[in-house]
Amino acid sequence: MKNKNIKEILFYFSLIFIMVMSLNLAIMDSTGMNLPLVRMAFFTLITTAAVSVILIFPISLLVFLIPGICRILYLYYTDAALINLYVQKILGFFYWLYGYTVGYNNFEPGYSLVFAIMYTAFITLIVSIIVYSGRAGFMLITLGTAVLSFFWFIYVGKARLYLVLYLSASILLYSYQIYKRKLKEWRKAGSSVEYDVGRNWMLCSAIVVSISLILSLALPLNISAVRWPWFNDKVVSLFPFIADWRNDTLESFSYGFNSRYSLSSAGYRSKKLGGEVLLDESVMMTVKTLGEETLYLRGAVKDKYSDNSWSKSSKSYKEYSPGYAMPLPYGSSVTTREAALEITYKKLLTSTIFAPYSVYQVQHSFKRIFADEDSEVYTPKMIMRDEPYTVKSIMPYIDVEKLRQAKTESLGGNEFKVYTALPSDISGRAKTLAWEITKVQNNDYDKVKAIESYLRQNYKYTLKPQKVPSKVEFTDHFLFEGKEGYCTYFATSMAVLLRASGIPCRYVEGFVSRYGGAEVREVRGTDAHAWVEVYFDDYGWVTFEPTPQYPAIELKAAREALQETNIDTQEGTAADSIDRSDMSRRRRDMEIEEGSAAGTANGSEEKRSSHIGNTALFVLLSLLIIRFGFMYLVWAVKEVSLGHSKGRRYAMDYIKDVIWYLRHAGFTIGKEETIREFLKRVKYNYEERFSDISNVTQILEKIRYSDSDVSAEERRLLEVFRKKVKKLALKKAGVLQFFISLYLTGK
Repeated sequence: MKNKNIKEILFYFSLIFIMVMSLNLAIMDSTGMNLPLVRMAFFTLITTAAVSVILIFPISLLVFLIPGICRILYLYYTDAALINLYVQKILGFFYWLYGYTVGYNNFEPGYSLVFAIMYTAFITLIVSIIVYSGRAGFMLITLGTAVLSFFWFIYVGKARLYLVLYLSASILLYSYQIYKRKLKEWRKAGSSVEYDVGRNWMLCSAIVVSISLILSLALPLNISAVRWPWFNDKVVSLFPFIADWRNDTLESFSYGFNSRYSLSSAGYRSKKLGGEVLLDESVMMTVKTLGEETLYLRGAVKDKYSDNSWSKSSKSYKEYSPGYAMPLPYGSSVTTREAALEITYKKLLTSTIFAPYSVYQVQHSFKRIFADEDSEVYTPKMIMRDEPYTVKSIMPYIDVEKLRQAKTESLGGNEFKVYTALPSDISGRAKTLAWEITKVQNNDYDKVKAIESYLRQNYKYTLKPQKVPSKVEFTDHFLFEGKEGYCTYFATSMAVLLRASGIPCRYVEGFVSRYGGAEVREVRGTDAHAWVEVYFDDYGWVTFEPTPQYPAIELKAAREALQETNIDTQEGTAADSIDRSDMSRRRRDMEIEEGSAAGTANGSEEKRSSHIGNTALFVLLSLLIIRFGFMYLVWAVKEVSLGHSKGRRYAMDYIKDVIWYLRHAGFTIGKEETIREFLKRVKYNYEERFSDISNVTQILEKIRYSDSDVSAEERRLLEVFRKKVKKLALKKAGVLQFFISLYLTGK
């Protein structure tokens, strides 16, 4: 790196920027990060520049470290609380990253910038080390192609474009490395080299590469994903981790680690709200259940509305074993009923467990089941098609009069803020409209019903609404300009109006399962839906339906339901008694937990410490595995290169390899020592082991200085000698040290 001129450095810098930027764009698309392209390009540019300076001038690392360390020490002594806050945020990020990587967590948009900084720095460092080393250009082409092909495999739509950008830079790099090697050989051979050779070489390479890649990009290539369900399921059964990265809904693809359900699987837009929708008529799942009640199957619960889209704030979760009873949110005075459903995915492939509120038990062959604070239930792996799971939900009978008297006092202060939060761009006229609709009501329930009725009566349902203008708030446009839309329009608008009225609510996506005259119901893509849940003490979250295309939900008390249905009273009473007893026990348990806050806090700290340790171990192991894989590829490329090289090039590579092994056996070649003198010294110490060392020396000198080709017999003799040297190095250095030097440090 010390001998590189400014032109070469700028050339390398440009290639690194293009390659890293291509990989960054693929990662952004795969995770769904919503970072501006200009910001990502600027950050990649700065990172590439910083890493380049550090690699070329290692002493410059102190310029970055010393001010940072001084700043941290200053804050530690002047504002230790701020340092602790930063530490907690960092630990929270790595805790989330670990859960996201192994499939526990969704991608959290709030971590987008930190996540981008981390992976950009890592990718830039790896690519820069390879580029500035002047070797392994072909390996860089291979690795980048494999990575971007993987992004195509998980349905990143622009992966082909990113691959073209990446290849244009990496192939030019490889071409330049070939030129540098040739130039070195020409000079050693005493050939005269014209000044324009290098420029002409790279110009021709650039023209050939550009024409090839532009043609490949321009051709009408339309490669569709493999759509053989039996094949996909077989592959996933053999390699389960693949399912965490690939969500096959066949017609509508979504991607990302551990694909959790969203309306995008049925044709809705996955990020920004609004736009025309073409729903999928295909059967997504079947639901086997008794009764004729319409069921709202909850899939994704979101509480953060911002920038015309819904997202999920960070939530804690608990792990359950299959069949284990989950806690219920209802008060002791609430009468409940049980709904048992057998759900089988047909076209849908997701890790989400669908069920009415609130889930009580899940039965399947899963080893682990997770439920978060929003009663959103999921597994760490995809649920395969045609593999049914059984879910039991405990659903409340709701007395409307009691609902009118219910408050929201059991929601904590922070929770209340989360579920009533509105972005700053909500218009004043939207807030005024919320007040006008609810001004005559004196309780939350009647206010909710007033807003629900207003939306159902005054707005039109359509799958082809007007386009929302750019930089216009979504609900404001719907309420006052467009006045037409589908479920996401109605649900979002109702949630905004409720929150403007100070009523805690959240946005839910899932499916509506209607009774069709048979025990087994078919749930199609057209049944994908969004609705609103509102919080009431004792009842928890209650579902409301603002979309006029769907019937309004009738809330019935237990006595009304008993009058309308002919059921086995004795059996029903027994079941209710069991459920109520269990709920009372769980409620007592919750009260005991609240009373022993100190003990819980200690347990929390221990659990947090355990998670921190697990996260640190996970990061360390990941880095070791990445380093091992990289060094293994480096040595594999060297072996292949040595096997195919000829003449003087073969002799030079062979000598470097043997010297490396002998160094680990305790022999270091001197600065003024020739290869003959060095091998003679080795022979003096191990004459019996290396009886053929004289022949090896003669062969190396012959092909090194005459550039004659090596014969098959001579190559065999040299390989036998190299294996002996390798065994000696392994014996002298020890297996562990030799492994570390070979595959980790490379020294």
